[in-house]
Amino acid sequence: MYYRRLYIKYIFKYFLIISLLLAWLRFPGYSQTCCSGGVPLSGNVGFESAVKGTLQIEMSYDLNFLATLKTGTETLEDGSRQRITQSVLLKTGYSIRPWLAIDALFSYVKQSRKVSFDDQINQVGTSGLGDAVLIAKFVISRMSENVTELQLGVGPKLPLGRSDLSNKQNITLNADLQPGSGSWDLINWAYYARQFTKRPTMVASARIVGRFNGENEDYLGVQTYGFGNSIQIYLGLGDQVTIGRTLISYALSIGARNAGVDRVNGRELENTGGRWIHVLPAFSWHLFPNSIIHIVPELPLYSYVGGTQLTPSFRMQIGYYHSLSKKSEHKSNRLQL
Repeated sequence: MYYRRLYIKYIFKYFLIISLLLAWLRFPGYSQTCCSGGVPLSGNVGFESAVKGTLQIEMSYDLNFLATLKTGTETLEDGSRQRITQSVLLKTGYSIRPWLAIDALFSYVKQSRKVSFDDQINQVGTSGLGDAVLIAKFVISRMSENVTELQLGVGPKLPLGRSDLSNKQNITLNADLQPGSGSWDLINWAYYARQFTKRPTMVASARIVGRFNGENEDYLGVQTYGFGNSIQIYLGLGDQVTIGRTLISYALSIGARNAGVDRVNGRELENTGGRWIHVLPAFSWHLFPNSIIHIVPELPLYSYVGGTQLTPSFRMQIGYYHSLSKKSEHKSNRLQL
């Protein structure tokens, strides 16, 4: 017990120090705005805890449709611009020890942008392997042993995707249409959940994801592009019901994202940055105790953008989860909010 307290104290100290240090060095209000239309890496990292030796796998399809043009909080009735991002995400996790797990997230992305002007349509699209995330998670407490769960995670975002794709005229496309970012980034992740004593199937949760980004030093061949840093916060409430012989989970969460401006060669880039708040109703069908299908629509509630930008109109994710373990473990809610 004494060594467990020392371990918890050490992990908390490490997590807080690295978060504050990175925030001071790299978080002067700049953030990766193009992620609002790009691959949803940060918001999808991390599984709930599992017993030692458990392998967790999730395959999902994410659709992000952007057709709302805004200046600040004002919506412009333009209708001439549209952008669609489709991502296939493969998330895996393995529990090495009761207190330690490793999660990885890989992506394949297809993006398209259409601009209409004077009866002319300019359309461009890209596709390819996206970036990946690898995080080490420290399990402070587990819901199977207590009524609470607390995990802290940290790891790199790996620049596996290309960031130099060109159009038909052999002109290199802007950063927001590239499958990859071209930069090494650092992900900080924290997850907390608590069961209700009188209703053990009901769980309240909170999740915070910080992304501290490096720079693509070969942007357009001669420039540097700094996507900056970002922070996302999710607060959710979920429960389960049995309909016939089928177990159904349902949840509702509120997500908030704060972003600043991007930078090219150290200079602020116009029409980037903003703040977003959205609601995520989620539903999942438990095919078997270790196999789940889930669907998560994402609806915008509020957005403020810097300059004039396209902002998400609708987003949805559909996924399949499966786990393999020598030991069985009951979970009140596998759908992490």
